[in-house]
Amino acid sequence: MKDELAFRLFSRLPLTPPAVRDQIIALSNFGDGLFRPDKCSAFEPIRTPFEPTDIREPISWLSKPGGIFMFRKGRPAHFAGVIWNLSRSSDARFPAGPFTNYWTGGFDGKWAKRVGLEKVEDFLAEMFRVTRSDFGFLTTEIDLRAKNRLVNSYSYTGMDPITGVPGLYWINLFSDQYAGWFDLGHFPGGLAVLKHFSNGALSLKFCDSPEQCRSLEVLQKQRAAIEWLGAERFFDIGSPDRKAVTPNWAHLPLPQEQSAG
Repeated sequence: MKDELAFRLFSRLPLTPPAVRDQIIALSNFGDGLFRPDKCSAFEPIRTPFEPTDIREPISWLSKPGGIFMFRKGRPAHFAGVIWNLSRSSDARFPAGPFTNYWTGGFDGKWAKRVGLEKVEDFLAEMFRVTRSDFGFLTTEIDLRAKNRLVNSYSYTGMDPITGVPGLYWINLFSDQYAGWFDLGHFPGGLAVLKHFSNGALSLKFCDSPEQCRSLEVLQKQRAAIEWLGAERFFDIGSPDRKAVTPNWAHLPLPQEQSAG
């Protein structure tokens, strides 16, 4: 995809079959099917037609420990992503971390503008709600790469809130528990636009358009925001092995399943 907008969602909600069903239905039905996949699969290549009236097979893929649901809309792709079930079987040598419900994906930049960036933002907010995520973000692929990819590496680092907040980006969403931990209700208004959601979640938006993501002004505001929130709580690509301060996720109650309707 060209001029890609990338998003991530990090949730502790277990991917039980009912939770998987709700999330796939929400993905399919948002905006009267605006983001509904054409194709899906549990592995590459993505060739299986997505049938919104019968999602039994995708539910079976994703509800298993280590399962995935890959999806794509358009050819060439306008929108594509993966939902990862990072849970592990009971006999696994090492237990899984708390963030086992993980969404990765992106939008073609021109397509996103054509359907409307506000629609893309609303979609992200709704998926954040349905997944009961603790953190999520939307930014340009270039911005994501600059903040989370080491030189000579093809993978992203710092993409797990258990090791620190993955960073600040164009648009950032925080659950009510995470927002409370940061005291985001008192965040300085001059650094970003603060938006409150009805479920107690908050978002920080640092600029009007994704083209501004890498501007000096925006990067300076994000650095000031990180300092205000506590730099010791964030992943830093300059010190990727630094241990960050994090909430005691193991002692926080798990999110409850919430029907997408």
